[in-house]
Amino acid sequence: MEKDYYENPANVENYSKFNPEHDGALLVDALRAWLPDGSSVLELGIGPGKDFDLLSKHFKVTGSDFSSAFLERYRARNPVADLLQLDARTLATERHFDGIFSNKVLIHLSPKELTQSFSRQHQLLNDGGVILHSFWYGEGDQQFGDLTLRRRNEHDLALLLEDKFDVLALERHAKMKEGDSIYVVARKKSSDVL
Repeated sequence: MEKDYYENPANVENYSKFNPEHDGALLVDALRAWLPDGSSVLELGIGPGKDFDLLSKHFKVTGSDFSSAFLERYRARNPVADLLQLDARTLATERHFDGIFSNKVLIHLSPKELTQSFSRQHQLLNDGGVILHSFWYGEGDQQFGDLTLRRRNEHDLALLLEDKFDVLALERHAKMKEGDSIYVVARKKSSDVL
């Protein structure tokens, strides 16, 4: 199960060594196109903290992860970082943010869990808030040992978001190779129109 996988110190160590050809800079730049510098941003799934560090150059970032192992590892490197232990499915916090960001974190969620997460994200966003999430591109699931990776495409994401968000951008991009990934940027719909 994904939760147990990321609590295993050996798995955390191996994941932290993963160095894809393309880092999260493109995603951070895409978020900056829709969200002013200085805005508050919640990162889902801090992992080794690479995107947290990139986001922190422009935003007031709160990092989160379900894995206490990732949080402890990053806190040892940056003791003053604003970190929360959160499950991306439920996001049990009362704090609110201008933006929510993730890079290949929501890929483990089933369609039902992803809908639940998007609904909760809508509640946590300030008026006019923006989300940016990256996924592996395509259709269907892939199993890697204890991990299930769910691919998404433009149609899937538009359907999952349409009740709570206005889609601003859906773009293919590269993580390991050209076009293997997709990110979505969407703005919170006003509660008045829901």
